[in-house]
Amino acid sequence: MEGRIGLRTRVSLSATRGEPIDAAWLRDRFVGVERPVPIYGGAERAVVNLDNAATTPALRDVADSVMEFLEWYGSVHRGTGVKSLVSTRSYDRAREAIGEFIGADPDYHTVIITCGTTGAINKLARTIGANGKPLVLCTMMEHHSNLLPWRECCQVDYVDVRPSDGGVDLDHLERKLKEHHGKVRLVAVSGASNVTGLAPPIHTIARLAHAHGAEVFVDGAQLVPHSPVNMGPPKEPESIDYIAFSGHKMYAPFGAGALVGPRRTFESGAPDRVGGGTVKLVTRDSVVWADVPAREEPGTPNVVGAVALAKAIGVLREVGMERIADHDHAMRSRVVATLRSIPGVRLFGDPTPDDHDCVGVVSFVAEQMGHSLLAAALGYEWGIAVRHGCFCAHPYIMRLLAVADDQVRDFLRRARENDHSGFPGLVRISLAAYNTPEEIAYLGEAIRSLLENGPRARYVMDRPTGEYLPADETLAPERWFRL
Repeated sequence: MEGRIGLRTRVSLSATRGEPIDAAWLRDRFVGVERPVPIYGGAERAVVNLDNAATTPALRDVADSVMEFLEWYGSVHRGTGVKSLVSTRSYDRAREAIGEFIGADPDYHTVIITCGTTGAINKLARTIGANGKPLVLCTMMEHHSNLLPWRECCQVDYVDVRPSDGGVDLDHLERKLKEHHGKVRLVAVSGASNVTGLAPPIHTIARLAHAHGAEVFVDGAQLVPHSPVNMGPPKEPESIDYIAFSGHKMYAPFGAGALVGPRRTFESGAPDRVGGGTVKLVTRDSVVWADVPAREEPGTPNVVGAVALAKAIGVLREVGMERIADHDHAMRSRVVATLRSIPGVRLFGDPTPDDHDCVGVVSFVAEQMGHSLLAAALGYEWGIAVRHGCFCAHPYIMRLLAVADDQVRDFLRRARENDHSGFPGLVRISLAAYNTPEEIAYLGEAIRSLLENGPRARYVMDRPTGEYLPADETLAPERWFRL
C-alpha cells in the first residue's frame, strides 16, 4: 500500500483544517446516499439514511481502492508471486494504519485484524478466560457483544447506569472496584452507547480500574467513527488497555475490524482459534505457535477488508476527526431540538444539545404510536431509514424503560414461543458525516405528520419478528435487488 495501492484519494477532502464540514459537499464521497428508493404511493425519493449506528455506506474512495486492489489480490505471506507480495505488504500496512489511527504503541501493542467488534470481543474474552474464570465488570449500557462473551468465559458483575440519563454511574463503578479490590481482571465499557449516544469518560474509567489492579476494555464500535480516540501511552493511569472497532461502522463495509491490546496478553498459551497461519511448526505430537499477531489470525485473512478499513481510516484522517466530531455534535443537537419540539415524544439519554459527551445517536418513543409501526411508516412512506427495538442492548433498554420484573419474565416466555409482538423498544436516529440539516428537517416533518395523521399505508404485524410489513406488495425489496 505504500505505492499505488490504497493510498490515493480521489479528491482532496479537507479544505482548511478547523472549518466545519459541508455535509452536502461531502455526500458525493459516499456510495448510495442519493439512491432513489420506492415509497408508498408509487413515487421514489432519495433515501434518508439515519441508521448509521447499525452500518454505514461505503466511501467511494474505499470502493475504488478495493476495485484497484483486486487486480493485485493474492494470498498473503510466503507467496513469491508479485500479487502475493503486493497483498502481503498491503495487509501489513493496513495493520500499521489501524494502530496509528487510535494511538497504539507498536512496541507494546499488537493489532489483530478481526471480522469486526463482536469477533474481537469474543477473542479477548476467550483469551482472558482461558485460565480460570476471572471477574469482569460490565456496565448496564453494554451492547450484547460486550456482554455475552464475558458471561460465557468469565465471571461478570454489573455497574449500574444513572437513572437520570442512562450514563455510566462512576460512583457505582468505584464501589464495585473497592468491593472486589484486586480481583477484577477487566472493566468492559462502551466508548459510546448505541442506544443513547452517551460517551462515558473512558480515560477516567481507566484510571479507576488501574487504581484497583484491573485493566479496561473499550468497545469502540460507536465511538471510533465519530470522535478522535487515543489509547494513550502504555501503563499510564488513564490509558486504554484494549479497544476494538469495526470497519462497517466507519464507511468500509468489507468485513474487517480490529482488536488492539498489549502484545503480552496474547503471547502465552494456545490461541483462541487454531489452524493454518497460527504456527511456526507442527509435528505429530507438538506445535510451536507463531508470534503475535499471526498466531491470532487463523486461516486466510480478509485482506480486502483490511485494505478497505485502512483506506477509510486514511480518508477520515484527511477530513479530520475533530471536524467530524464537531459535525456530529451539531447534527445531533438539531435532532434533539427537532424531537423536543414534537408533542408526545420522549427522548432517552438526552444530554443538553451542547454536551459533547455523546455521539450522533438519539433514541425516542412517541405516545401516539408504537416504535415498530412508526419506524416502518418512516421507511415505507417517507424513505427514511431508522432502526427500532432494543438494538442488541436488552438489559439497557429494560432499565431505561423501567420494565418491571414480571413483565420481563413474560417477555422471556413469549420469546421462547417465537412471539415478539408488542415487545418494548425505542426508535433510533443515528448520524454520519454525510447527513445534512435538510434531512433532519425532513425527519421532523415526517414524524409530525405520522403522529398527527397516522400512516397512509396498511400494515400487518409479523408476530415472530415484531415487525410491521406493508400489505402493498409493490414495496417488496425483491423488486429492487435480487441475487
